[in-house]
Amino acid sequence: LGAVLPALSSWRRGRVVRSRVDEWRYSVSWKPLTLESRSLSGRWLVVSGGADGDVLSDALEGQGVEVVRLVLDGAVVSRAGLVERLSGLGLVDGVVSLLGLGETGLAGTVGLVQALGDAGVGAPLWLVTRGAVSVGRSDRLTAAVQAQVWGLGRVVGLEHPERWGGLLDLPEVLDERAVARLAGVLAGGGGDEDQLALRASGVFVRRLVRAPLGDAPVVRSWSPRGTVLITGGTGALGGHVARWAARMGAGHLVLTSRRGEEAPGVAELVAELMELGARVSVVACDVADRESLAGLLAEHPPTAVVHAA
Repeated sequence: LGAVLPALSSWRRGRVVRSRVDEWRYSVSWKPLTLESRSLSGRWLVVSGGADGDVLSDALEGQGVEVVRLVLDGAVVSRAGLVERLSGLGLVDGVVSLLGLGETGLAGTVGLVQALGDAGVGAPLWLVTRGAVSVGRSDRLTAAVQAQVWGLGRVVGLEHPERWGGLLDLPEVLDERAVARLAGVLAGGGGDEDQLALRASGVFVRRLVRAPLGDAPVVRSWSPRGTVLITGGTGALGGHVARWAARMGAGHLVLTSRRGEEAPGVAELVAELMELGARVSVVACDVADRESLAGLLAEHPPTAVVHAA
């Protein structure tokens, strides 16, 4: 018993700890949704950054909807200027923003949300992306940068629920079935759902579900290889990440901080990382300085970046 009891006690503690961790684990899941039969009508404002708005606008007009087109064709439009343009459009039943489809979609969307409020436009706002989310393993994520609009949209929905429509991710091809589903969502066929993705196989809604690890083994899907850049790499958090990366097999660690080799404890950290088998470069670099950072990346092209500054 003297040998068995400590082992059982350790096993039990491990089970308790894992059970607590399981209570904290969640993941995003996408569930199919059957839309209610609804017909879209009224006057809708479609805001786009260029010609990408024509396809959707034409599709909505094909559904019998009156579409007001507002094109912000890459020009920098001030908040006041946008308010003026919105104020002259008259009443609308809904707003569809395609600004998220562009590279500057996040900034443009922030400006639009602010201007709509300033102009007194109380119609529900739908933020549209394409390829910003993945509804399953076979659904490839093609526009990760557009996912920023989803983060912003959830905040907008909380701050302005009275004029919020939702987030809608389009399929790669906007065919007749996709257009019909789009119109159904805008018409309220999704009920209270405000985070949806249209795919060739149907409509999907976002869910936050429990994801207990249980007795499953921990699967590490990524191991650092090549040159790993760690900003703030000489600090406490950065040093911890650097040690982990070295143990996991990173061949070259580039640690940046404003003080570089003059930062306290650098010599000891470098020696420890080298003992773990990694080559180490310590660089004084302010990552907020675009030119300085560009020079660093040119000298040490990274295969992975951990931002710990």
